[in-house]
Parts: sequence; C-alpha cells; structure tokens
Amino acid sequence: MSIVTRFAPSPTGYVHIGSLRTVLYNYLYTKQNDGKFMLRIEDTDQTRLVEGSVENLMQVLASVGLIPDEGPNNPGDKGPYFQSERLDIYQEYIKKLLDDDKAYYCFCSSKRLTQLREEQQSLGLPTKYDKKCRFCSPEETQEKLDAKQPYTIRLKVPENTEISFVDAVKGKITIPSKDVDEQVLMKTDGFPTYHFAVVVDDHLMGVTDIIRWDEWVPSTPKHVLLYQAFDWQMPTFSHVPPLLWAGWKKLSKRTGDVSVESFLQKWFLPEAILNYISLLGWNPKTTEEIFSLSELIERFKLSDVHKAWAIFEEERMEWFNAHYIKSYETATLWNKIKTYLGRYDSEYLEEIKDAPEDYILKILDELKTRMKKLEDFKPLTQFFFHDVADLDSDLIVNPKMKVASLAEAKKSLQVTLDILENRENKLETPEEIKNTFIEEIKNREMKNGQVLWPTRVALSMEQFSPWALELIFIFGREKSIERIQKVLKQI
Repeated sequence: MSIVTRFAPSPTGYVHIGSLRTVLYNYLYTKQNDGKFMLRIEDTDQTRLVEGSVENLMQVLASVGLIPDEGPNNPGDKGPYFQSERLDIYQEYIKKLLDDDKAYYCFCSSKRLTQLREEQQSLGLPTKYDKKCRFCSPEETQEKLDAKQPYTIRLKVPENTEISFVDAVKGKITIPSKDVDEQVLMKTDGFPTYHFAVVVDDHLMGVTDIIRWDEWVPSTPKHVLLYQAFDWQMPTFSHVPPLLWAGWKKLSKRTGDVSVESFLQKWFLPEAILNYISLLGWNPKTTEEIFSLSELIERFKLSDVHKAWAIFEEERMEWFNAHYIKSYETATLWNKIKTYLGRYDSEYLEEIKDAPEDYILKILDELKTRMKKLEDFKPLTQFFFHDVADLDSDLIVNPKMKVASLAEAKKSLQVTLDILENRENKLETPEEIKNTFIEEIKNREMKNGQVLWPTRVALSMEQFSPWALELIFIFGREKSIERIQKVLKQI
C-alpha cells in the first residue's frame, strides 16, 4: 500500500514553527517511502478564519521547499481541498451514522450546556456532555425535528468498553470509553466539527499515516470510534512531542513570535530552519548535526522520534544559520541576500543598487564569517556604501593600542596615508597589503595596533568592523586615502 500523509491546518493565522516541524516530519516520512504528501485546509470553523492565512501558508511552504504533492495549488483526484467545499460529502456520511445508530440528535441549548459545564467545573468534575438527548425516544426526537428545533449531532460512545490504538511514537494507548466525551459531529449551522470532518476526509483521501502533535492524543479515541463506526481501516497514528521555549514554557504567541514568516523576515535561511527543527524531538543516532533536506529524507525514522517535549532556542538556530551562511559560495550568498532584500528591505537594495558587484562580493567574502542571520548584512555593511560619520574622538583614541591622544592618532593615520600614497607599494591582494604594512610599521619602530587601530576606525567609524588591512583591501587604495584624509582634516 502506498504511503499517503497530509498536513491539514486551520486558516486561523500564521504558520507556527511547531507546525512547520510537523509538516517536515510528514514530508520526510512520505518522501522516504515514495508516497504522497497532501495539503488540506480545515476551514469548518468559519468564525475563526483569518484573511490571507491560506496564502501565507502556501508562501511559507514554498519558501522552505516543502511542496505538497497534492492540494489547492496542485489539485489531483482527491479534492476539493477546502472542507467548506465538502459539505455535501459530510451530510452523506452523518446520515449513515444516524441510520446505523452510531450518532444522535442533540437539542440542548447553548445556555444549558454552559450551565452544565459550570456545574461540573464547580464540583471538580471533567467537563463532558451528560448524554441527556441520547436517550430521547424516536418519537420525541422526530417531534423536535418537525418543530424545527435547532440541533447538533453527537457521537454515540459505546458504554463500558475500552478504546485502544497503537501509536508509532508512544506505543499502545488505551482509554476507557467512560472518559470519552460524546463529541458534537455536526454543528447547528450544518458545518461538521473537526473531529468528524478529519476522519471522513482522511479516509476518502486515502491517508495511511497521520503525524501530528501529541496534544491530539486525547482526541484520537473519538476518531478511532468513527473509523470503527464506518468499518474503515484505521491509519497509523504518530503523535510527536510539542516544542517548548527554554524554561519549559509552551511555544505560543504569548511567549514569543513563533511564526515561520517572522523567522524568514529575520533572514534565517530555510535550510537552517529545517535542519534545526528536524532535530527537535528526533534523534539521528549520530554526532552529526548538519543535514541537507535530501539527507534528512534518507536518515529520518519515526521510530527515533522522542516521546518527551523538545526545547526550541532561537540562539541555537542561529548557530545552524551561521554555518550555512559560511558554507555558501560568496556569489550564491549574495544572490540569496538580494532575494531577501527584495522581499523584506527593498529600500536598502535600492540604496546599494549602483555598487559594483565585485565590490559587494569582496565585502561579503569578508563578512560572511561574522553573520548569524542574513539581516546582519545591512548593519554590517552600511559604512561600505555611505560616507562615515564625523570623527568619534573617544573611539579613535585607545590607550591600550598605544593611541593615547588625537595627536598620536593623527601621527598613526599619517603613516597609513604615506603607505597608501606610495605607488611603489603593491597593494592589490590581502597578502601584499599585510606584508607591506607590517614591514613599514616595523621600520618606523611602531606597534601594529598603534597604526591599525586608528586606521580601522577612520575607515569604518564603527565600534566593531573588519580589521584595518581587510578594509583597505575591500575599499581599495583611492577610497581608503579619501577616508583617511577626511579624518585627518577633522583632527
């Protein structure tokens, strides 16, 4: 039997980083088994829909390279892919449950249900439906239907039995039927609830494996009962541990911005995001940590997914991101940065559009080892494209570097200027620049830092930047002379 998995989100907002890990695990398992990965939109709760969330979902999946094999954007033969477009299907199957006495009409008002819930809470009891309408006679039920009383349709849970299923991650799970609520399957507005629609859709779409967060474990017995009621073959359930912040706080919007889009806007690379979150709950049984998507497909095993919750740390993901940034060829990295600038900071892309590409590549070749995220590119590079600020005396004077006064800084800068203006000095390569400066500084009986500290500050006017000789190589002789002269005039 061919493997079929699915991701079935509700369009109620952004794509959560934890949801992306669920997508990734579904995707890896499917591709590893030459199966089909499907996308379905569960929009039956019309009150919670957020405009644009479906489009955001599609864009995020495309951005990270997890493209469904079948779904709204690439339909196959299992559609429609929006539950709101499948209402006739649900009506057909809810009728079958009613006819087979596996479900029943419930005419309880929302006021009564609220009172019931409050009473149970005040007594410290589980909040469940008390089955009042389950025992209505057929005649009483028909009388209420004829009177057009509003109703829902509930699942009829077998009494005095146990409901069991085997979870591929957690093992066998058994729950007494007395602990299972008689779930609403069809709401008063004619829309199905999640619990009913998900089972019907998964069966009709041929889903063989359901991989989702373990917060769905308590709901699974209801789904098992529905599979049994229809006499359908159950899929394999795999409930993976949720993600937590450091400090064991639940990963939620209340504790931090956890949307995938926000991490992309911070300019995390998709491959770094996927690599990092793949390891949150999965043990590759190796000391290796860096895996490409193709390597993850080859190595991933559901049996190696942990039962315990995993800790998400943005700082740790930065380490992965920095690794990928360093590993790129500089030209490839610049193409990625241009793409991100075009999407998230088009103003800066416009500012630097006239800079020669070879100049930018020299900058990036030096800075990529300092970058943790692509957003670091802008603050690290602005002084390369714009005139530096006025002289900061407190910055250029540095007693530790034997530059105790502006007069000494001026003397050191004059040394740099003399070296740069001497056309006999070969200053084309980093090696030539290094050898020339080290030799000249030694000949003048000065310390390297004594000359190179004020030179670095004059060229960048930044507290932190590449070292002076790297800056001279990037700027070139003429631009370096221009900046040194400007600072000398200010001194």
